[in-house]
Amino acid sequence: MNGRRIVSVLAVLTVCIVLSGTFEIPARYKKPAKMLHEICVLESGASEELLRQCLDGTVHDDPAVGCYIHCLFDKLDVVEEDTGRILLNQLIYLVPDDVKEAVEHLTRECSHIVTPDKCDTAYQTVKCYFKAHDEVIKFCHLLMLE
Repeated sequence: MNGRRIVSVLAVLTVCIVLSGTFEIPARYKKPAKMLHEICVLESGASEELLRQCLDGTVHDDPAVGCYIHCLFDKLDVVEEDTGRILLNQLIYLVPDDVKEAVEHLTRECSHIVTPDKCDTAYQTVKCYFKAHDEVIKFCHLLMLE
């Protein structure tokens, strides 16, 4: 599987797992998810310790954590290049019908967020996602696989 295909598959998988009622990660996606996590940790310099606290619903206001989040969204190709705004609805045509409403909800609630710093925009957007949809915490579980 090439890199672009992995990212596309991961994008859809991530949205579906995070926003659906089920939380079963197929084995074939664990390695790409771990690779994406490791790439973004290296690129951002984020602390694994701070990132793991996301499992409890805590997203630290740390510049490196924000850059890690930006990296993830950038690799999923949902970042508006000029502004850094997160446009999760760009995945809408790839997700199953039972997830579309949640993606549209997150987009309505949080896609307006833009700050002067793209990493901070990603951080603020994820904070908004956590407030807007209880199931978003599953995203952390996907990325923190052992």
